[in-house]
Amino acid sequence: MDLKQFSAATRATSAMLVISALSNQASGQQIELTTAGASKEAIFTGGATINGGVSYLPIVPASEPADLIVTIHPAPADVGREADIYVIASAPGRGFFQKTADRAWLPLDPDDLHSLRPYATKNLGITERIEIIDDLAGEDVNLAGVTLSGHVAYATGGDLDTLTYNDVSTPALLTIAQSAADSCPANTYPAIEGSSFRNKPVCVLEGRITTDTHLTANFSYLLNGGVFIGENDFSGGAKTRLTIDAGTYVFGEQSLNFLVIDRGGEIHANGSRGKPVVFTYEFEDEADAFTTGQWGGLILNGNAPINVSGGVAEGEGDTGEFGGADSGDSSGVLTFVQVKYAGQNITESNELNGIAFQGTGSGTLVDYVQVHNNSDDGIEFFGGTTNARHILLTGNEDDALDWTFGWRGKVQFVAIAQNSASEHCIEADNYDVDNDALPRSRPMISNLTCNGAPGENISGLEGIKLREGTSANLSNFVLGGFGVYCVDIDHAATFAAAGGSIAELDGSLTLRHSRLDASCSLEDEAGDPFTVTDWFGAQTGSMLGGVDLGGENGLVNGPRLNAVEPAIPDDNFFQQVDHIGAVKNADADWTTGWSHFD
Repeated sequence: MDLKQFSAATRATSAMLVISALSNQASGQQIELTTAGASKEAIFTGGATINGGVSYLPIVPASEPADLIVTIHPAPADVGREADIYVIASAPGRGFFQKTADRAWLPLDPDDLHSLRPYATKNLGITERIEIIDDLAGEDVNLAGVTLSGHVAYATGGDLDTLTYNDVSTPALLTIAQSAADSCPANTYPAIEGSSFRNKPVCVLEGRITTDTHLTANFSYLLNGGVFIGENDFSGGAKTRLTIDAGTYVFGEQSLNFLVIDRGGEIHANGSRGKPVVFTYEFEDEADAFTTGQWGGLILNGNAPINVSGGVAEGEGDTGEFGGADSGDSSGVLTFVQVKYAGQNITESNELNGIAFQGTGSGTLVDYVQVHNNSDDGIEFFGGTTNARHILLTGNEDDALDWTFGWRGKVQFVAIAQNSASEHCIEADNYDVDNDALPRSRPMISNLTCNGAPGENISGLEGIKLREGTSANLSNFVLGGFGVYCVDIDHAATFAAAGGSIAELDGSLTLRHSRLDASCSLEDEAGDPFTVTDWFGAQTGSMLGGVDLGGENGLVNGPRLNAVEPAIPDDNFFQQVDHIGAVKNADADWTTGWSHFD
């Protein structure tokens, strides 16, 4: 490694570094860093994060403790070999430093390669996650507005000639924003003088916004009517970006106020476990367990394929057209986000969902998202290819999770707690107008828990309804607390798409390695090509039995559930965990610390 070259490269202007970060981190994922040195087959990815690596940011708020993380995927030949790992960081005008084994930072002479000291010595795993910088709040150390650069390297056999590292042209970056301004951000304006929400002054969002907008957490933000981010007619290029910092509140008055991320826009709501981004209504302090429908909701319109005629549809409530040909389209990032008390009626048959993913693509990052007490569905996917993890759906009045229009995403870890006003845990469609429309809905969902209504009247509650030609690969589910049925299959096209008979089931409609409460009913109906009971009996590893859900909100596995052998899908998206259901035990309860329960 040529440290003189390293010195020159890392003294590049902060502006160039920020431009590089913005172009590579728009998806909210770690960026891939060019590999150099002895083992070019190694892969380095890196970035700055405020939530432990759930999402990555091109610029972090100066007030938020941030980490700079690099993940090493060593060359296959190096996995299992002993190696020294090295960590280097620099800041403009402050020189170079190396992180030593005792976590101390020591000055580094860029002209002396042999002054490098190992950060760690170990046998290399398939991946090695290295925190270059940990819990740094820029304002606390007078680094607001500064970009810090980081490099990670490893050398096998104690030989620096085998050094492999992320190339000097692509350092991992931690860019710290300037301190938040005291005036309302661009594209917002002050509300009535003296107005506040959550003890913060209020700025107003309204109309269509077509330039980048950054909502900082020192204000709360009022939606005035329908607010649209970006143009709806999008033909490529840069999208209008709405960035929302951790701990920010966006709220509506009690009427039809909603936020639409249009096809030419992206939302980057970057919450953290301690400071989620919250969408709610003005009097949420007065809400109770049955408060719903107080404002509109959150709508994301994307450019990914849907199966309606012409490939484009109009969103409910005139929220804009969606659909297109880009399955990898990104509508942005939602991490550690709450959407509460939404679902305002437009008409009796036209209500807004808590979050509507309308034709959104697989480039959209969704992780740690809650929809609470929506008057219609909690989350609905209208086609597209968006994936999601750690979804919490509580107290929603219609369906907790809904899909239609050919959705083909992947989801893992879904926790659903209903109440006595709820309807389905899942309502799944292909397309009501043409049940065989292509692409056919076929999501893959693993590790879902749906608890009907613990301690409440469950007589009217229904579990999973599969209908209108949908396919789905469901696995590692836990269901309990449904008075009507746990599973129902409707419409001839749904049975036909699954194979047409029990003898010809083709694996396109499955519910495997799952446990349904022993009292659960399976909805058998005369005239169907096969019964739901026979279909369920043909599912590998699934059975009726004891469902010992506990925890404060009835979503945590007990010992009987944790004795069930899981089978996680063999797909890189899914984490290979050792349990069925959404939450293994109280120690692993990912729903705590960032979410809301009445």
